[in-house]
Amino acid sequence: MNANQTHTSYAELNAILDQARRPSDLPVPVTDAQLRALQQRWNAMLSARLDETLENAGPGPLVDAVAETWRRLAAEQPVLRAVLDAGSRRQPVFGAATDTESRMLAHTAGLVGLNEPEADAVRVGEAFRERIRGAATLLAYPHRRAA
Repeated sequence: MNANQTHTSYAELNAILDQARRPSDLPVPVTDAQLRALQQRWNAMLSARLDETLENAGPGPLVDAVAETWRRLAAEQPVLRAVLDAGSRRQPVFGAATDTESRMLAHTAGLVGLNEPEADAVRVGEAFRERIRGAATLLAYPHRRAA
């Protein structure tokens, strides 16, 4: 953590999610540090779920199992996912946190090897996440309608 970063408490993040859960026409104010911490929370949950997916996977491609794991987590954590999706327009803020998610998805799904350059794993993982996210939008956020 450098001098420009501040510590974000677990209670603070829960308060943000509680506020986001309440109906409102205004977006929940979230600082850059809070947004990064929420992405790290998502990454930790996703990592645990992907570990479980790998443990229970049979032989064969993992792409569908990894995609389903992401979708299930998004459905179980709709408020967190909505806050992250709303904050995704602030891409420079996310930086390493979203890169971690992208690499995790690409590696776990077997879309890139462990020896692939990090930038390639991030690029492939981002494309995979967008594909998953597109299919998950109506599942995770049933109150939204396709345009």
